[in-house]
Amino acid sequence: MPRPTVLLLLAFLSTPALATSTPDAWDTVAVRHVELTADRAGQVHEVRISPLFTTTLVFNAPLLRGGVELEEREGFRVVMVDEAAGFVALLPLGVLPAGRPLQLMVRFADGAVPASASFRLVVHPTRAEPQVNVYRLPRSAESLQLEARQERERAEQCETHLARVQAERRSPGGLTGLIDSGLVKEGSGIAGRRIYASTQQRPGEAIQVEAAHAYAAQGQLAVALEVKNTSAQPWSVDSEGAQLVSKEGARLRVLSVWQSEPLAPDTRGRVVVEAAATPEQARGTYVLTLGEGGGARTVTLRGVTFP
Repeated sequence: MPRPTVLLLLAFLSTPALATSTPDAWDTVAVRHVELTADRAGQVHEVRISPLFTTTLVFNAPLLRGGVELEEREGFRVVMVDEAAGFVALLPLGVLPAGRPLQLMVRFADGAVPASASFRLVVHPTRAEPQVNVYRLPRSAESLQLEARQERERAEQCETHLARVQAERRSPGGLTGLIDSGLVKEGSGIAGRRIYASTQQRPGEAIQVEAAHAYAAQGQLAVALEVKNTSAQPWSVDSEGAQLVSKEGARLRVLSVWQSEPLAPDTRGRVVVEAAATPEQARGTYVLTLGEGGGARTVTLRGVTFP
């Protein structure tokens, strides 16, 4: 599996993030920030994980080799640790019961205080925190506080921009916008084909796939699904929870997830997932997984290939 690229943003509050973080707040934040200080070395921070999504913990200091201790490690499909880069990636198996707390401890390599950090991993069936940035402040310093405030302001600006983009999802841009507008035609430089006949959906899912198309452009791939909500409740796709996973377990970097409109019961709509990919990755076969925003209903489509 290729090593993921991790962007570490130093956007921290002057008090620990766990003191004000709640599950509802986690649902709306793509990246959460946790601060470790010497006077709160024993604090345990909760992190939500799910068998549907990978959660990455990113540290601003290298980890001690062999210093990561994970309870019930056999219950995880992926446990990837890079001590030098300072990150831990986790993907639990579905055998772990929802709500079950697991302990994770990491130790730092530089011998400074705090020397370790403790986390309580809480399993959720469909929701997970994609990234938790852990910033360790061995000692308080006025210059570090000023830097943290500046980075927090930058992060807030990014979050404001992201919220504005998500509010405009009905007019998507990029490859998704071309697909939705019907401008992807022969000679446009974008290859496309129907893939519905060669795919399989997991039986019993309430959101039924009725048509599927795959597209490829330079450095980008897209899957467009026509879906029907056969349940009695509205359905909206989780804009941050889509995954394209190859047979070998490699994950494409999803760029965007767009839905034409929330699906009322017994209605149809379109969902487009756009991802970055190399030419080699574009030749693979993938499983597409879509979660539900705030719910448990999923769409799982196997055999996804690209032109």
